[in-house]
Amino acid sequence: MEDTRSFVPLLIVFSLAFAVPIVLSRIKGLRLPIVVGELAAGILVGRSGFGWVQHHDPVLDLLAEFGFVFLMFLSGMEIDFSSLGAARAGGEDEKGKSKWGPLQLGITSFIATLVLSMGIGLWFVEQGFAENAWMMALILSTTSLGVVVPVLKEKGISGESYGQSLLVAALIADFATMFLITVLVAVASQGLTLDILLVGVLFVVFFLMYRFGLFFFTRLAVVRRTMEELSHATAQIKVRAAFTLMLVFVALSESIGTEVILGAFLAGAIISLLKRAEDADLEEQLNSIGFGFFIPIFFIMVGVDFNLAALSDSPTAVVLAPLLILAAFAVKFIPGLIFRTKFTWRQALGASVILSPRLSLIIAASAIGLRMGIIDEAVNASILIVALVSVATAPTIFNRLIPSREREERRPIIVVGAGELGIQVAEAIHRHKDKVLVVAKNEEQLKRVKARGMEAIVAQADIPDDHLSPHLEQARSLVCVYSDVERTYAVCQQARQRFSIEHVVARVDTPQDMERFEEIGVAPMNAAMDQAALIAMLARNPSLYNILTRTDDDKDVREITLRKRRHFGKRIRDLDLPGDLLIVALKRGGEVLIPTGYTEVERGDKLTLLGKMACIEEAEKMFR
Repeated sequence: MEDTRSFVPLLIVFSLAFAVPIVLSRIKGLRLPIVVGELAAGILVGRSGFGWVQHHDPVLDLLAEFGFVFLMFLSGMEIDFSSLGAARAGGEDEKGKSKWGPLQLGITSFIATLVLSMGIGLWFVEQGFAENAWMMALILSTTSLGVVVPVLKEKGISGESYGQSLLVAALIADFATMFLITVLVAVASQGLTLDILLVGVLFVVFFLMYRFGLFFFTRLAVVRRTMEELSHATAQIKVRAAFTLMLVFVALSESIGTEVILGAFLAGAIISLLKRAEDADLEEQLNSIGFGFFIPIFFIMVGVDFNLAALSDSPTAVVLAPLLILAAFAVKFIPGLIFRTKFTWRQALGASVILSPRLSLIIAASAIGLRMGIIDEAVNASILIVALVSVATAPTIFNRLIPSREREERRPIIVVGAGELGIQVAEAIHRHKDKVLVVAKNEEQLKRVKARGMEAIVAQADIPDDHLSPHLEQARSLVCVYSDVERTYAVCQQARQRFSIEHVVARVDTPQDMERFEEIGVAPMNAAMDQAALIAMLARNPSLYNILTRTDDDKDVREITLRKRRHFGKRIRDLDLPGDLLIVALKRGGEVLIPTGYTEVERGDKLTLLGKMACIEEAEKMFR
């Protein structure tokens, strides 16, 4: 029998994947997510357009299915588990604001969303639009972590309390709906039997794999060394390990009769838990593979399968599409007002808006419902329109409600510990013209710090303290100089997990404790171990050491983060840096690069600047 398979449809689809980002980037003033362009391109060449790509092409269907699985895997990798440690007990502070942390806000918001969605789902069933109210409720309850994350990062608020609350709320909505859809599919296909408990097998394997990976990859030096040695261009052992883990969970999900989305998501979550700073290149490689090839095929094929005829030929579907759009925003808008218990009205409205976009998960849920016969083609088409409209409008409205943070005053560096060492550290920071706040343990230390012209506060940094919390929410970085290692660990853990302070430095006198500080993203400093390196630097580079330590001249070294869109993709030589200024290092992910004039900068790059203080301050305004 002659093989009729052809690469032409794949060529068409991937040519669109190549062209869409270029076209969208050239349309000034139209800041649509690339995914929206991919869906539209798929509609154009699919069965609702020119018909150049067939509705069911075996090769494209397989690649699209894998792209969908890979998208769920990368979504699991996006989880920052440290943010889930931000939960606090209920109640109110002295200003009448809720003490709820991101976890409580996210859970409460999702429960309220699910209740409202269930009511709307029942109404849809009564009207004959759907056969299963629960499925409609879960479809409406989804959100898009993939939209929330880049929007918050672009505005520079993902590390603040408000940003973390939104991220956790989106995470809970994504994970909970994914899990409930998996359970619902199992019940619908097998009935309410003991087989439904097999879903729990995934979580047992998740825990076992995490513990195994923690021991095998992080505790055994020989394994870590082997993994690093085999991470070169031809072996890429870390990438192979990630793919193997993902397929293990996907195959396990299939074998126990659950949806593969949950297995892929859990596999990504394991990678998120196990990855270290030196694994930043792995995340970049996986993102390149996914968003560079498989995931665009998935979204374009969703557009190819879009049935416009089913929508236009059905009188009820014409009415259903706008009703679904209204319902999709309503079930997020009302629960989003819960954020008013902790934030301003503007921020609460912003939360309602940014949690409204639906993308990959609503499309996946709708596809599952269509496959099971719970929803029909017209409803599926209407749901795709909901995804397009919500993703196109919600980020724009959010940007209007929550303007980007442009602070005239530099964010403070918190120094915890007002002993002699703490005061010396604070004075060195203060002499470099950075804003510093010292956390003292009593009034006597407070007076000593203030006598030297610095700001100080009496508070507890190792436990929740309402006096210190507002400062920690605004902190650029934190330094802890306590001699007690356990108390130091508690301070750093709270700074990283509750307040998401990106850069935390700790004095750690015991070398055996340094690894556990590194595991929570803290930079440990050990005087005995670092002394030799500092003396060697002084011997080898006396001029550089003077620049780093002297404060009686107008030279400084400072790290800033690139946030303005207009600089993204530019070469360093084209940045038009002010005056006497040099970029001596560039940190991207976990890797430090030595840049040349031809190095292109990207969003989130951390640039280490060397030069006159006035020029550095001007560059900060330029890049902020």
